[in-house]
Amino acid sequence: MIEEPAAGPSGDGNAPTAPALDAPSHARRSKRYQRYKMALGAAEWAVEMAVLAAFFFSGGSVALREAVGRISSAPSAMVLLYLIPVGIVLALISSVFGAVRTFRLDRRFGLSTQSVESWAGDEVKGWLVGGLLWLVAIEALYALLRWFPDTWWLWATVAFSFFFVVLAHLAPILIFPLFFRFTPITDPEITGRLERLAKKAGRRVRGVYEVNLSRKTRAANAALVGFGRTRRILLADNLLDNFTLDEIEAVLAHEFAHHAHRHLPKAALIQTATFFLLFGGLHLILEQTGGRWGLQGIADVANLPFLALAATAIGLAVLPATNAILRSYERAADAYALQTAARPEALCSALERLAQLNLADKSPHPLIEWIFYSHPSISRRVDAAKRFLQRSANGG
Repeated sequence: MIEEPAAGPSGDGNAPTAPALDAPSHARRSKRYQRYKMALGAAEWAVEMAVLAAFFFSGGSVALREAVGRISSAPSAMVLLYLIPVGIVLALISSVFGAVRTFRLDRRFGLSTQSVESWAGDEVKGWLVGGLLWLVAIEALYALLRWFPDTWWLWATVAFSFFFVVLAHLAPILIFPLFFRFTPITDPEITGRLERLAKKAGRRVRGVYEVNLSRKTRAANAALVGFGRTRRILLADNLLDNFTLDEIEAVLAHEFAHHAHRHLPKAALIQTATFFLLFGGLHLILEQTGGRWGLQGIADVANLPFLALAATAIGLAVLPATNAILRSYERAADAYALQTAARPEALCSALERLAQLNLADKSPHPLIEWIFYSHPSISRRVDAAKRFLQRSANGG
């Protein structure tokens, strides 16, 4: 179990009581946890892909389309009726692996604090919210396939890019509160420091909130979410309890850097480019396969499992390039935090403490980092920060 530090954030920068950050036993434990977590994630992905492939290539998907067609021939109704059983099966697979992750893996390593009732409630809410979002997205996709069979992929790129921007605006208001309780922070020392960071970054925030993350996990986190009128600072109660105010300020300085450097609109452009490659690739594939396996053209809902398999392959192909760009943004954000925070050295201890509480692998295999990590590893970030601090101390 992770020891619980005794002190909360303090303005004097004194670190709370905590286990040794560089303890070899903790590093081995973190690597072991991350290996199990990755293996579990890979197993979940393999099961989902195997189920979709078996369902499609066995003719089950075409049979389901024919069955729902006997109920209603309206295209949008057929998509809805098709998605209900398929969505239930995929949701059950996800929930089984989620239960194993929460109640076996995370509890074994002392991370999960969530009760069965809380987890089940989150699962149901996740099914409802996720199901609604996927229904809207897939209905829109098949409508575009029907209306614009030659150019649907261009329209889909625009539509899905817009959808993700809107979702980023609305999620902090409509979705996040379904899963966590937000409490406004009124401590003037905390809010004052963070509001000064916002002013330096040229951004306004609509409040600083504590999130009751400890009811579900011992991990810590902080975020600057939303845009414009929905932008707000979220601090996990675990962060407030285990980090000094200097460390919290350094973490949030990193988050504000993404706004100061306009990383969010750049990331939106990357997402648009990813959609362009994804849907363009699917269009080329559908042109070659639209009449095979009993399919009735590219807008046949029975091709959904095949599209999911192809989209997964395309997504994996572009993932390393996307993550390489995102890691460059993270390095720039760390540099900004070191230049902006009142005590820049606190960024190093904050990163170490985050790795400790979250059981992060500080030094993953370079290939794993290159493919799957959207952030540089903790060890690389800490080494870069220390080099910056050394140059600053030497007048460089």
